[in-house]
Amino acid sequence: MTSLAIPAPVRVACLGDSITFGDQLPERSAQSYPAVLSRLAQGRLATGNFGVNGATALDIPFRAWSGTRACQNALSFKPDIVVVMLGINDLAFPGRYAQYPAALRDLVVRFQSLPSSPRVFLCTLTPIAPAERQAQANRAIQDVMIPAIRAVAAETAAQLIDIHAVFPNRLDLLPDGLHPSPEGAELIARTVLAAIEAPVVPPPRIRPAPTAGPVDLSIRNEARAAKARAERWLGGRPPPADLPDPRAQWKDRALRAPEDVAAWLPMLSADSAGSSADPYLDYAALACALAQIGQETVFLGADRPVAWREALLHQLVRRQRIDAAGRGFWNDPAAANPDADAIRSTTLAVQALATALGGGE
Repeated sequence: MTSLAIPAPVRVACLGDSITFGDQLPERSAQSYPAVLSRLAQGRLATGNFGVNGATALDIPFRAWSGTRACQNALSFKPDIVVVMLGINDLAFPGRYAQYPAALRDLVVRFQSLPSSPRVFLCTLTPIAPAERQAQANRAIQDVMIPAIRAVAAETAAQLIDIHAVFPNRLDLLPDGLHPSPEGAELIARTVLAAIEAPVVPPPRIRPAPTAGPVDLSIRNEARAAKARAERWLGGRPPPADLPDPRAQWKDRALRAPEDVAAWLPMLSADSAGSSADPYLDYAALACALAQIGQETVFLGADRPVAWREALLHQLVRRQRIDAAGRGFWNDPAAANPDADAIRSTTLAVQALATALGGGE
């Protein structure tokens, strides 16, 4: 008789904090999302739960996940797939938000470098309940942590699992406000399983008409595509005469902190203008100022931290207009000479995009 080889289950390492660990669940060994993931997969996946209560992505003494025994065990697990959900505990350190992307990136690269060459998935974070009392924390999740997670996924070619988008902010799913109930853990597991078992296809092309913010792609990817569309649109058109230098706005001012451009920061979240009638000159000037200051997180009010690069990219991408040939441009429809204004506005917008993307792009 010929024996049939039974394929070995795919090894999945689930990295995270108490949400992954399954804290507060009545039967953690069976109800944590990694355990439910294994059950739902019906033998196709062998999961390892490497969640640690209180763990951070940041290098915080006695709290950094990378310094735990769970990290060493996960590396030794020889995973085929790694699922990372870290960041809820990092909310407690707003002064170090700017370091969160690098910490997350280091963790991803560390696992991507394993001999097993695992596929790495980055999860966005669950909300904190109740929404009406946790508005400040949830704004930080949406405005700081999730854009950072998306950016790291794009930079490292990790795949994104948007847990936040499918997880309602309800107390029946988050009984203590933070940790999922059995039903909440199952919702996470089902979302992770769908992402893991989705066909592996090339990254989708950027939508021809940008929407208001990142949905299924990193905002940095959308911004790079918007910039490329604009450069195609500008190709062959004469450069604008007397194009202002965005840096001139700050030539007589010392820029040491985001507070020095506080009046301009609302542009990162609203349609307010800066100091001139040309919004794209203002965006380019604001990008220059914040890049010079060197702080990645700014505050729109005392309790609203924002990753300024992603926020500024979002504001520009959603304003781009697309022509019939798929090229992109910016303009003021009410301008006296819309064609000339479009060349000027698009040139300035491209400068702002390049600065916010980090230069050299």
